Amino acid sequence: PLVAIGGQKQVLLYKGDTQDFLGAIPYTEGVPTVVKFSRNGSLLLVAGGRGSALGKVAIYNVSTGERVTTIVAESYTILAADFSPDQSLVAIGGPGKILRIHSTKDGKLLDEVKTHTYWITAMEFSPDGVLLATGDRSSGVVVWEAFTGREYFNLRGHTAAITEISWRQDSNFVISSSEDGTVRQWDMENGRQVRSWAARAPG
Repeated sequence: PLVAIGGQKQVLLYKGDTQDFLGAIPYTEGVPTVVKFSRNGSLLLVAGGRGSALGKVAIYNVSTGERVTTIVAESYTILAADFSPDQSLVAIGGPGKILRIHSTKDGKLLDEVKTHTYWITAMEFSPDGVLLATGDRSSGVVVWEAFTGREYFNLRGHTAAITEISWRQDSNFVISSSEDGTVRQWDMENGRQVRSWAARAPG
């Protein structure tokens, strides 16, 4: 029933059916670049920051509006972030090229992976919580084991920056879109591309 929209130093909340304005949640750290509800809708993740100065994640209780966790995660604004389906993990990435996984409970850093060679621009946990897919500005798409940080597949095919990543509900396929103008579907049984769409050019 809620819609959350990021703006300058705040997130605006609206009713989904009537579009009535419900209020604003402060995000004084800067501009939100990622605004995501947890899978069950009880938490709201807001990530962003200020250019090359600060990257921060704030997690709010949706029913009370209270900030429950703050994670100082980057010295750059965060460009991509997501909750694990069980809400125990938060994954983040940005211009620092490092994938970081934190505990939702206390913000503690649990894992740090330095595989991407350019800014991390997109990411999403699989619906079953087993895998995490990330994409970067140099066309790289990598799938990780969510709780170990081990590389599962390195998906090659795009030729420009990754703009979005999304999983099929059964977690067997992941889809990536890119500034190369294509959308590609990948099979998680073998890491192979099974479909490609020419979406538009330029990307």
